[in-house]
Amino acid sequence: MCGLPARWIGGIAALLGGLAAASAGALEQGVFAEGLYTAPGQLFTVRSPLGPDPWVIDSFDRAAGAVTFVNEAGSLYGVICTPSFDVLAGARNDPETDLAILRNWLHDATFPLFFERQLPGASIVTEGPGTFDGRPAWIAVMRLPHGSARLANDPETGLPVRQDSYRGAVVLTREGHTYLLMTEMADGGDDWNSFLPQLSQFYRGMHFYDLAPLPVDYELAKALDSSR
Repeated sequence: MCGLPARWIGGIAALLGGLAAASAGALEQGVFAEGLYTAPGQLFTVRSPLGPDPWVIDSFDRAAGAVTFVNEAGSLYGVICTPSFDVLAGARNDPETDLAILRNWLHDATFPLFFERQLPGASIVTEGPGTFDGRPAWIAVMRLPHGSARLANDPETGLPVRQDSYRGAVVLTREGHTYLLMTEMADGGDDWNSFLPQLSQFYRGMHFYDLAPLPVDYELAKALDSSR
């Protein structure tokens, strides 16, 4: 949305660039009013964790997309979602199967498409199985070179450069879609699960809608599959 400082655009736009690269059609944006964001097609709603007036950057193609909330201090929260392409996602599986599906969604599709392709050198520095809201979840910390909204002066040039971003992330399945919830880690990724209380609070402001199945976006599915 308009009004975002130009110095922040690169790192956040890289996230949405993955969607644009995969999409064959026009991208859509949701509605943000009185602190509540509604995704296109009422896929989900989420309350801003940064108050009623953050910068909101979003882009969706049918049932896949991302929204990011940023404030002047560089705090960041975001949601990425796609349809659950694995037919077993969300079914009555054993925990090991659920966790394998979530890990594969992150490694085989979402991380390469939304992060690695846009920010060379991006990596998953630590990860593992867990539970979130009482259900299986895959928990990870990602390092995104120069992907932070925060700036620091380069010691050699004295010029401001974007810092590396350490994003704490939780991957989960809800109502036929797989979601990645993320936030910027203030401690630089040293305490790998310190972000979970923040994402738990963020999650409590979300509502997922049980919608009729949407037509599969074959271009996006093909892009996700080609990244394997």
